[in-house]
Amino acid sequence: MTTTAIRLAPSTPLAKIGAIFRRDAIVTLSYPGNFAISWVSILVEVVIAWYISMLVHPSAKYGGGSGEVAGYFQFIAINFAFMRFQTAALNSFADAIRDGQLTGTLEVVLATPTTLPVLVLSSGLWSFTLTALQTTAFLIIAVLFGLDLSHVNPVTALVFLMLTIAAVSPLGVLAAALAMVIKKTGPVEWISLASASLFGGVYVPLSQMSTWLQVIGWCLPISHALIGFRAARAGVPLSHVAFDALWLLGAAVVLTPLALWIFVRAVNKARVDGTLAMY
Repeated sequence: MTTTAIRLAPSTPLAKIGAIFRRDAIVTLSYPGNFAISWVSILVEVVIAWYISMLVHPSAKYGGGSGEVAGYFQFIAINFAFMRFQTAALNSFADAIRDGQLTGTLEVVLATPTTLPVLVLSSGLWSFTLTALQTTAFLIIAVLFGLDLSHVNPVTALVFLMLTIAAVSPLGVLAAALAMVIKKTGPVEWISLASASLFGGVYVPLSQMSTWLQVIGWCLPISHALIGFRAARAGVPLSHVAFDALWLLGAAVVLTPLALWIFVRAVNKARVDGTLAMY
């Protein structure tokens, strides 16, 4: 008499999160060429930041709020490194939904007793983990090109890392909701990344922009996130950038339930219209 082993689906939210994390990791690693290129591109980005910095004179405005006269590389390298988290947030959730539509697994997953918030938020876990590793690699390489991390305030850096992920993730969930409805990814991600690059203080400090551009930049989560990361690099204590930390916290508290509500509405609409599995 033979017995057949039946592998049960994960039953707890934590087990489901772990299963989604493993799935996303396996999918990423199954494309070794793309995976390798993503790591090589880190060196390219560092070199680009270094070359750009050679064209700009050192100034106190690049010192991260510490008052020190710093080179432009100290400014732009940090911005390039941590912009990765907004990119990960914007792409990972929508891409997970779109991949599920294309492979036909989305409808199957939604048929399981898995809540939509657990499903969509777990879809970004692997992406953020990989982004954290690649950001670390970026900073290590940047140090070889002259980035000074000798005065880093770890408390400020850790707080802003968590708040940044919490504040920009809702934008990714909104992108996923749009992908659910229009069966395409792109508009939300493109608009968010373009506005962050232009108005978020990535290339020019917010204080050096015209007033109306500062207003736009002030409304973007990435602006406050980068202020915090630059302050952390310069050793500035958390209390000196408390306003930016509170801004990110407020954005996360307001935007997360709103984005999840919109995503649930998008899924329900797709179910009613019968387009859940369409692509």
